[in-house]
Amino acid sequence: MKLTEISTKNSVGTALLTTMLVVLGLYSVIGIPVSFWPEFVAPTLIVITPYPGVGPEEIEEQIAKPLEEELSTIGGLDELETSCSDGICKIAVRFDWGMDFDETKIKVQERINKARIRFPRQALEPNVLQIQDFMPPGIELAFFSEKRTLGEVRDYVENKIKNRFLRLSEVATTQIKGGYERHVAVKIIPEKLYAFGLTLGQIAGRIAAENKDISAGKLATDYKNRFVRIKGRFQDVEQLANIVITIINGSVIRLKDVAEVSFEPKEKLTVTHLNGREIVGIAMREKSGGNTVAMCNQVKDELERVRQILPADIQVKIIRDQSLFIESSIRTVLQNAMIGSLLAAIIILLFFGSGRNTLIIALSIPVSIITTFILISGLGLSINTISLGGLALGVGMIVDSSIVVIENIYRHMQQGRKDRFTTVVEAAREVGLAISSSTLTSIVVFLPLAFLVGLAAVLLGELALTVVFALSISVLVALTVVPALSYKLMVVPGEPKGIRKVFALWQKMFEKITDLYKPALRFCLSHRALTLFAALLLFVGTLVVIAPRLDMELLPSINEGEFNVDLAFPAGTRLEITKETTEKVGRYLLQQPEIDQTYSTMGQSPIVGEIRSNMASIITRVKPDYLPRIKDIMARVRRYCRTLPAVQTVVKQITTTAGMKTEPVNVRINGSDLTILTDIGRRVSDEISAIPGVVNLKSTIRQGLPEYQFKIDRVKAEQLGLDYNDIVTSMRQALLGSAVSRFSAYGEEYDITLKVADTHLQNINDLLNLPVHSRKGQSVPLYAVARVEIGQAPSEIKRYDQVRVVEIKADVQGRSKREVQAEVHKKMDQIHLPSDYFITYGGMSRGIRDSFTSLGNAFLIAIFLVYVVMGTQFNSFIHPFTITFSIPLALVGVLGGLWVFDSSISTNAFLGTIMLAGIVVNNGILLIDFIRQLRERGLNKDEAIIEGAATRLRPVVITSLTTIFGMLPIALGFGEGGEALRPLGAVVVGGLTSSTFLTLFIVPVVYSLLDRIGKKKA
Repeated sequence: MKLTEISTKNSVGTALLTTMLVVLGLYSVIGIPVSFWPEFVAPTLIVITPYPGVGPEEIEEQIAKPLEEELSTIGGLDELETSCSDGICKIAVRFDWGMDFDETKIKVQERINKARIRFPRQALEPNVLQIQDFMPPGIELAFFSEKRTLGEVRDYVENKIKNRFLRLSEVATTQIKGGYERHVAVKIIPEKLYAFGLTLGQIAGRIAAENKDISAGKLATDYKNRFVRIKGRFQDVEQLANIVITIINGSVIRLKDVAEVSFEPKEKLTVTHLNGREIVGIAMREKSGGNTVAMCNQVKDELERVRQILPADIQVKIIRDQSLFIESSIRTVLQNAMIGSLLAAIIILLFFGSGRNTLIIALSIPVSIITTFILISGLGLSINTISLGGLALGVGMIVDSSIVVIENIYRHMQQGRKDRFTTVVEAAREVGLAISSSTLTSIVVFLPLAFLVGLAAVLLGELALTVVFALSISVLVALTVVPALSYKLMVVPGEPKGIRKVFALWQKMFEKITDLYKPALRFCLSHRALTLFAALLLFVGTLVVIAPRLDMELLPSINEGEFNVDLAFPAGTRLEITKETTEKVGRYLLQQPEIDQTYSTMGQSPIVGEIRSNMASIITRVKPDYLPRIKDIMARVRRYCRTLPAVQTVVKQITTTAGMKTEPVNVRINGSDLTILTDIGRRVSDEISAIPGVVNLKSTIRQGLPEYQFKIDRVKAEQLGLDYNDIVTSMRQALLGSAVSRFSAYGEEYDITLKVADTHLQNINDLLNLPVHSRKGQSVPLYAVARVEIGQAPSEIKRYDQVRVVEIKADVQGRSKREVQAEVHKKMDQIHLPSDYFITYGGMSRGIRDSFTSLGNAFLIAIFLVYVVMGTQFNSFIHPFTITFSIPLALVGVLGGLWVFDSSISTNAFLGTIMLAGIVVNNGILLIDFIRQLRERGLNKDEAIIEGAATRLRPVVITSLTTIFGMLPIALGFGEGGEALRPLGAVVVGGLTSSTFLTLFIVPVVYSLLDRIGKKKA
């Protein structure tokens, strides 16, 4: 190859060019974003429509159905998941992966606008949010004070602190939790309202009309035009209390005559605790595609400046900082890569017995990896555990080409037949085609990833690109830098001295292994049928014995050292009751020696953050020393939570999976009648809960909400001059209240809220006495046109794809997920269902099916592409078929590796298997290529096979061992975040181990059998 000759002859130029690329690579690293996972946008939008004070059935009919009908017409829709609960409708709109998400958002908004026309006028505007909006924030701070009230602390954070963080370039949103907001409360006294013949609507109208600054025009004076403005906005609460509502018989009726007016905290809807202490929290999220680590660092830098201006009594603490885990995980990958590189270098040193020769190969690792960052930066990719995992995987593969080149140069130098320059160039040229072909087979397996669907396509794309970049560069390094360095530095050790005696001993031992290999191979060639039968038996045995023991999951669980305790009380439970039990659980957690911190949120759903007084969650952090025991700690907490009365609890580990992990058990009963669905759902729950290994079982079956059902006598109402909508509006105003205007104080704007005083609305009779203004100018009590019945309403209605469902979910612990899922399916098949009712499965089952189907197809395409590359190289149909026998041999180690390293079959494991299709054939290529060369030199078939296999044993073993040991730290999964890449490492280590050993025997045997056919085809 001319390239090798030029680079070797001009070694100084080669060194300078290599140095330049390394410097550019290091410079490129500076600007690359850092995150845990590759950047992607989950194709899910959440449409939230508040409809305060309205029950689930009305929301389903008036909000959910119009929205579903419109949204279901959008192309590429995968699923609609609807939840109708007290005062809110939430629809998760899931689309197929790979869609133009910006265009999809526009279409969703268009459909919402069409459905909005059919909404009741009291329904609020729908909000469209992305799934990322519900992911844990990048960084969260807690503010508290010994002297100030929580309201004052919240005001300070809201007015003085929030905008300082929001203006940072990497911060997208801020969210304040806890404390309470303040407002001007106008609390109406119904008796006085009725006595003066007034209504809530009249009061609201007067407040809004009086609280205005109005421009009256311009006045020309002294050669100037001056604007005239009437100042009417309230300057203080007393001015508001004194506004005139009406005049009756000459008596002025002011607002304070019919209401209590005060500036006070709003009703507390949520409570936030840090280690049992009530705090005000502020959470910050990075921009889409932003740098999580950079955002957290910006916030921490700004926090130091904030501390300088904080009043002495206000303290601040960082609750959670995602950058710490990300940086630690990145360090883990880098450390594992470095350890792998060191192990690979030791292997090389053992075989070559020279520090110089080892250095030549070792230098190819940083050159290839650092240069890869130029391409990563150029394509706008990020530094994350997946892309770095690709580089870590590449550590062993990168040196393969260099090892083959330097081993051949070393062998030629030992023979000493020609001058040094000619020896180096010819030796490199001799294996140039083989390593180029081998690398190409490793690269082409990534082409099918372009056809992947689902989450796999998003997560694995960056890893594939990274490995392709690194391998492509490694071939260039092997054919240019390695020969140039070999020409200058390589030595052929003479008489071993000192430490070299150890290396010499190892090489003698390997020579004995080679001597043993030859007769073993002769035996296999003499007993071909027996050899192939033994290999087949091993392959089938692995599938039968090991495969059923392995779990399947989309993504491996990552131990961040945190778990969540979700508490769901019966619907309608007041916040005070929720708070009392949640605090009890919090105290229990803090008493455990392994617990470092608890962060509780009460009165808010942990799913999408809507206000629910019966919901609470406690994010619990485990001390670093106890991370390996987190599952045992969770099991203990789970046992404690079972002792709590009247509360459903779920104790679940918090993992960095971008929100993509779902429960392994997900059963949906579909039908129309809620009573029948509830009955079937309870039976299904009982069946599933009885299955060993099932934990955290939860369902959408909820205790109904008690309700007063008002029946309006419309005829009588019309006779009294009352409109149905006026009655509804008056009742909503009394019960829910409303912001009728705004009030300026302390440099900020506050709501003026109008509502009947709670002290005067304590039972149903108080509500029945509520006056409603009629068209005849009279105040009519509500009891005159309405009667009341006591009933019960569902607390939540769940729907999937426009059909009502009851959903049962559960996690699995202590057993194989696949075993439990199979048992669940078996039990569900035995449940008798009425006609028009049916069971479907969602969650992880669906995600695994879609992603793994596409990954399986990619694996088959990868094998075909590898076959095409080898067929082109050997100009034969048969020889590539011979080499592909090493792929099923690798599957023996793939399954064994996953079992040994306690990993599941996941997208990462599947990717490793696809990559192996390109890696394991390389050993076969080296064998067959050299066997063919020997036959061309005149050796007969059997001698060429034995001599060629024995000669190539050394480079095959070296390249395999460097890749295996390079990936071993990844497979062991040491360090924070190490679980993310463990399946990938386990697959490569196990698969390459088995395929290398078996390839050395099976490929020569198959070659021997098929050679006669190959001659005919060649």
